[in-house]
Amino acid sequence: MAQVDVDVFTAKVLTQWDWSSEDRTFGDCSASSPESESFDSVCSSPDARSSSGGCETYGRKHCEQQKPKVKMSVKRRMKASEREKLRMRSLAEALHQLRDYLPPVYSRRGQPLTKIQTLKYTIQYIKELSSILEQQDGHARG
Repeated sequence: MAQVDVDVFTAKVLTQWDWSSEDRTFGDCSASSPESESFDSVCSSPDARSSSGGCETYGRKHCEQQKPKVKMSVKRRMKASEREKLRMRSLAEALHQLRDYLPPVYSRRGQPLTKIQTLKYTIQYIKELSSILEQQDGHARG
């Protein structure tokens, strides 16, 4: 989509916004309010200035098809929450096991490592072990 098309679309959307309402709802499929007319006069796009917003811009059928977003059921939300808890518990357990493999030199005095620290120190430790193996492999060949 070209930049001009995006600007025109943005201008049309902004003209449909009910700026005077407390709940800031999106258009009511009627002609634009005086506030949006002043926005049109400021807008540099000729298409946006000629458009009055509302259903005339997108057609009445478009406004009728827009339905409120259906909320997720309580049961579905609870299942999703439970899955997330299990996922986080599994991640915490894996990180705890990873910390057990790190030498004590990497741990802070009496404080557990954060997730990021655990991952960074593990990467560093693996690099150090790889370096040692490469050195030993070089001595064995040479």
